[in-house]
Amino acid sequence: MKKSIALLNAGLMVFTLSFVSVGASSVQAEEQSSAESSKKRVRRSATMRPVIYKKLDGARELADAKKYKEALEELQSLEKRKRNSYETAMTYNMYAYVYFNQEKYKDASAAYEQVLSVDNIPESLEQTTLYSLAKLYLIQENYKKALVPLNKWFTIVESANAESYVLRAQIYFQIEQYSKALPDVKKAIAMTKETGKVPRENWLMLERAVYYQNKDFNNLARCLQDLATLYPKPQYWVQLAAVYSELNQPKKELATLETAFEQGMLTKESELVNYSQALLGQDIPYKAANILVAGMEKGVIKETARNMSLLGDAWMLAKEYDRAIGVMTKAADLSHEGSDYFKLAQIHTERQEWDLALKNVNLAIQQGGLQQPHSALILQGLVLFNLGQLTDAKGAFAKARSYDAAVKTADQWIKYIEGEEQRREYMAASS
Repeated sequence: MKKSIALLNAGLMVFTLSFVSVGASSVQAEEQSSAESSKKRVRRSATMRPVIYKKLDGARELADAKKYKEALEELQSLEKRKRNSYETAMTYNMYAYVYFNQEKYKDASAAYEQVLSVDNIPESLEQTTLYSLAKLYLIQENYKKALVPLNKWFTIVESANAESYVLRAQIYFQIEQYSKALPDVKKAIAMTKETGKVPRENWLMLERAVYYQNKDFNNLARCLQDLATLYPKPQYWVQLAAVYSELNQPKKELATLETAFEQGMLTKESELVNYSQALLGQDIPYKAANILVAGMEKGVIKETARNMSLLGDAWMLAKEYDRAIGVMTKAADLSHEGSDYFKLAQIHTERQEWDLALKNVNLAIQQGGLQQPHSALILQGLVLFNLGQLTDAKGAFAKARSYDAAVKTADQWIKYIEGEEQRREYMAASS
């Protein structure tokens, strides 16, 4: 907001000073048209006498020298003079200039309102005053009030420029009228592109914000593509990847993150972890693991339980079981979470290290908090079976049966174990 206010301030100054550049001896307001050429509404000409101009120009010079008290006294001396409508309006205009330079925005706004209250002012002055007044109200964050002069300005100006559409879009955005903000910012961007120029970054950022508020992720992705291409910054690539994730387009998400990574734009822990997760999602575990390891070695990625667990997943999926065991053991020691002990049990099961598998699956069940408790019970039964503890194995599968998702598998195992028990009894009897 501070940056946009600074830009608005600069623009406001230009409009406020617009009258100073006219001739000193006799100032004649330019006749303007506020309707179609066939229905012109011509306002009478108004002149400014040299003596009035000299007073106003003197007040301006005092204000520029930061002698604001003296500038206001100079303007107040004009109150005793008889002035025509144009001279009166320009006096209020100079009041606005002095107040603005003191950052007395409320007083400056009141002075501009006085300009507009004068009858029969030149349309050129009315236009610049309306536009400046809208900017002043925007600076004061009085957004609804800013719309009044700005919308009137749109009705009388012959052709609005791109900046004016963005200004109104900013105001609509601030009052959460996103459906009205969108056409204006799109109009500004289109007008700029038509001239062969690149839209300003903050305009595209405004368009991005509107699409985000509207939950229009398809157009948000397109807008972020423009930002990432025209103003290649890490945050735009990361945000684009996040939008592709929201749109359930994992391949585009990964491609975006890869492009950003290759350009050295992924430097934060969260960015590198997200990249690794995207790689795992596309079955590229070895690269994911190496990204995590490199980040940890550089100190960018902290060796937290969560990160170590993710690294353990990557090594396990890459079938690097020795590395996976070391990492997952550390993750479980840090977290003491059932999920980490369960993963460790799975690795030991893959290596047919039954005693270690049983130790960790028991810890997983004991710690709890598992998303699928029945999976741990099924694994426990499998390990016990391979250890020859058939009765305990049947008990584990019986517990698993209490979960609907495990009934079929548990019943198959129980039936198999019962058959194995009968076979062993028969073999024992035969021997």
